[in-house]
Amino acid sequence: MNNIQNKLYSKIAINGILLLLLFVITIAVSSIYVSSEHTFYWWDYAGYNNATIGLANSFRESPDKAIHGVIESLSNEKNLLISLLLVPFLLLFGDSRLSYILSVSLIYVVPFRLLLGAISVKLIPVYPRRVFWSTVLLNLLIPMSWIPTLRGYLDTGGCVFLAVAILVYLHDVKLKYWWQILLIGGSLAMAILFRRHFAYSAIAFFGAAILQYLIEFILTYKNLKNQAWKNLFTSGMKLGLIMATSFAVLMLVAGDFTRSALTVDYRNLYLAWSLPVNDIVTRYANFYGLGTWLLVMIGFSAGLVTRILPPPTTIFIAIFGVLSLIEWLLVLRYGYLHYTIHVTPIALLGLSAFFWTTWLTLQGKVRYVMLGVAGLYLTVNAVLGLIPLKFDFSALFVASFGPLVRSDYGEVVKLVEFLRKIAPNQEPIYIAGASNSFNANILKQANRKLNPPEGWWKLNTLGRPLIDSRDTYPLPELLMSKYVVVATPFQQVLLSDEQVLRPGEQDVVKVVYDAFTQNWEISRDFELLPEQFQLENGVLVRVYRRMRPSAIGTAIKTLHAMQQQIGEKPGTQLDWISLNQSVYTSPNYSVTKEAHNLYHIVTHPIKNSQQIDTSFLYLGSLSAKNTILGQLNLPNKQCQGVFLRLTLWNNQGKLINSSETVYNSTALPKLNLLVEGKNPNYLLLEVLSTNKQDLTNQCQLEINNLAISTQKS
Repeated sequence: MNNIQNKLYSKIAINGILLLLLFVITIAVSSIYVSSEHTFYWWDYAGYNNATIGLANSFRESPDKAIHGVIESLSNEKNLLISLLLVPFLLLFGDSRLSYILSVSLIYVVPFRLLLGAISVKLIPVYPRRVFWSTVLLNLLIPMSWIPTLRGYLDTGGCVFLAVAILVYLHDVKLKYWWQILLIGGSLAMAILFRRHFAYSAIAFFGAAILQYLIEFILTYKNLKNQAWKNLFTSGMKLGLIMATSFAVLMLVAGDFTRSALTVDYRNLYLAWSLPVNDIVTRYANFYGLGTWLLVMIGFSAGLVTRILPPPTTIFIAIFGVLSLIEWLLVLRYGYLHYTIHVTPIALLGLSAFFWTTWLTLQGKVRYVMLGVAGLYLTVNAVLGLIPLKFDFSALFVASFGPLVRSDYGEVVKLVEFLRKIAPNQEPIYIAGASNSFNANILKQANRKLNPPEGWWKLNTLGRPLIDSRDTYPLPELLMSKYVVVATPFQQVLLSDEQVLRPGEQDVVKVVYDAFTQNWEISRDFELLPEQFQLENGVLVRVYRRMRPSAIGTAIKTLHAMQQQIGEKPGTQLDWISLNQSVYTSPNYSVTKEAHNLYHIVTHPIKNSQQIDTSFLYLGSLSAKNTILGQLNLPNKQCQGVFLRLTLWNNQGKLINSSETVYNSTALPKLNLLVEGKNPNYLLLEVLSTNKQDLTNQCQLEINNLAISTQKS
C-alpha cells in the first residue's frame, strides 16, 4: 500500500514540478520578449489589448455597466467575451502591455498547451505521461506557439474550446456517451463566440468526422451491409445533434451575431486579406521553417506505416489537419499571424509523432542521432524565430519574429506632440499613408501611450478609408480635414509585412497622397507647414494646413479624379455620398441603402461643429432629365421648414443646372423634383434652412425611399 502511495505521490510531484516549469518558462519568455520591445503598437497588435484594458477599466468604475457592455458586444463581429476572463488578472497586476500578454499566456496559452498534450496521448497510446509532457515541451519549441500571443492576439482562447471538442471526440469516436454530444457542441460554439474565424475550424471538425464515418462505412459494407448502414445512420444522427447543440448555444448567447454571420458574404468582405496561393504557401513555410514541415510529414507517415498511431485517432487528426490546411492555404489564404493557431496544433502533433515513432522503432546510435539532429534543429529554429536578429537561411528555418523596436521612436514622439499642438481641439487630421511603419493608428496609439488616459483621444487622426474592397472613396474625410499629413515615399502595406494585404488594395489611400504630391486642385486649399519629420527607412513626413473650405466644384473634380485612378468602385461605396459627413461617424452613416435600390438619408448633426450633414452627392447614372423621388419627414415640429436644392454637375466640377423646392411640416411629404441638363455626371442634393443658410439641430430632415428616375430628352 505504501509503495502504491509513494508512486502516486511521486507522479503528482513530478507532474507538479513540470507544470510549474511550464508556467515559469511561459512567464520568463513572455517577460523578456515584451520588455525588449520599444515601439508603438498598431492595428491588431493594439486593438485587442486596448479592448481588454478598456473592459478592465469599466469593471473598476462599474461592474454592472461592464457586464452590460459585454452582453451588448455579443451582437458585434468582435465581442468582449474573450476578454472577460482576462479582467481579474489585469485588475490584480495592472494594465501594462506585459500584464496583458501574461494574462493571455497564462489563462489561455498554457491550458491550450496542456490540452494538446492530452490529445497527443490519444494519438500516441504509449507511455502516457511521457508523451504528454514531451508534446508540451515540443510546443515550446515552435515559434508560432508564442508569436501570435506576443503580438497581442488573444485568439488562443478559442483554441482552448476547440481542443476540448477534439479531445472529447477522441475519447470515443463512436460518441457512445450523451455528454460527448453536449460538450463537443457547446465547445465548438464557444470557440466561435470567442473569435468568429473558428467557424472554419468547426467546419473542418465536422468534415473530418463525416469523412471518418464514411471510411468506416466503406470498410464495413463489404461484410456487414446492414450493420454498416445502421452505424452510418447512428453516427450521422449524433453529428447532427452536435451541430444542433452548437447552433442552439450560438443563438441563445448571440442570436443577432449568428443571424448576421449566416447572411454576410465574408469571402468577399475579406477579399483584401486573401493572398495569392504562392504567397501564402511561402508565408507558411517562413512561419515554421521547411525543416519543421519535413519532420511533421515524416512523423505522420512513419506513424501510420509502423502502426504506432491508432487508425481511428490518426484518421480524424489527419483529415482535420488536411481540411484545415486546405481552408487556410488554398481557400481563405489569410496571411496574418494569428491564423497560424489553426495550423500549429497539426504541426505539433506531427512532431510528437516523429519523435515517438523514431524512439519506438529505431535502435542504438541511429535513434539518438535522428532525435539529436531533430531536437537541435527545433531548438535553433525556436531561437531564430524569437530573437530580433535576422539570418538568411533560405526557408529551411523559420523567419525572424523578434521583439518590435522602432529606431525612430523619438521622432514619432516629436510628430505626435506637434500634431497635438496644432490641433488641440480634435481638429480632423487626414493621414495620407497606411503602412506597417506609418499610419493613423500608430500616431493615435503613440498619443495614447504618451498622454494620460483622459487626454489621449484628443488627437483625431483619420485612418480610413484604408482598403479598396472594404471601404469608400476618401472624399468626405478629406473635405472635413483641417490638416493632412503626407509621408514620402508612399506608405502602403507590403507582402513581406506581418499585417498583410493582397497587392493593389490601397488605391483609396494612394489617391490622397497623389492629390498632394501631384498638386491637384484640392491641395491648393492647403498650405505646407515648414516642419518636417524624418522617420525610419527614409520616410519624410510633411504636414499641410487647410486655408479655406474646398468649393463644391473642386470636390466634384477631385472625386472624378479619384474614380478614374481607383477604377472599380470601393467595396462599401454607395451611389449616394455625403460631402460633409462627420469624421466621428462610420462611412455611410447618413446614407443607408434599402431594398429595391432605394435609399434613406438623414441630416445628422456634426460633432464639434454647428453644422448639419446636409450635402449629398449622387454617383449613379444620370440623363438629361432626372427626377428625385422620396418621402420627406421633419421629426421636430418646431422646425419652420427646409429648402432643398438640386444641382447637376459635369466631371470637371462645372455647374450645369439647378432646381429648388421648399418643404415644411404642413406640406405634403412626397418629394418629386425634376432637374434637367446636358451630359451631367453628378447630382448634388443640398438641404438648407428656408433662408438658404445652414441648418440647425432643430431642423433634422429624413428622406425615405429616395430614388432617382432618369429619362432621355
